[in-house]
Amino acid sequence: LLALTLVLLWVGVVCLPYRQLHQTSTLSVGVMEDSYQEALEGTEEDITDKVVFLEKRVTELEKDTAANGEQHSRLKQENLQLVHRANALEEQLKEQELRADQTLLEEIKKQRELLSKMEREKSIEIENLQARLQQLDDENSELRSCVPCLKANIERLE
Repeated sequence: LLALTLVLLWVGVVCLPYRQLHQTSTLSVGVMEDSYQEALEGTEEDITDKVVFLEKRVTELEKDTAANGEQHSRLKQENLQLVHRANALEEQLKEQELRADQTLLEEIKKQRELLSKMEREKSIEIENLQARLQQLDDENSELRSCVPCLKANIERLE
């Protein structure tokens, strides 16, 4: 920034008299020297004002740069913290998904075992009922076969 200030000062000092000289190229050498001296005196005041202005501006820009640097640093730190937090949350989500999948698989396994057990119990109950039915059919057949004998006994006893 200091170099920029010096360049601007040099351009102001060199270019202003040159412009004045160029515009008054028809004047004589003596008149040009007087004009150059006046321009230099006026230019010195302008240059001093410009230097003061540029110094203030440089100070303002340095403050802005420092503030922006601090803000950039703070935002960078916040961003880093948020990235770490996001990564932690993603990891936590993956762990919860794995646990949920494991729980689901265990529940499916339990339900299948329960269903299998119920089907076995149902099958055993059906077999027991069929055996009981067969037993009752046999008993019923035996009792039916006894009916004619019993009717004959009843008639004889009457």
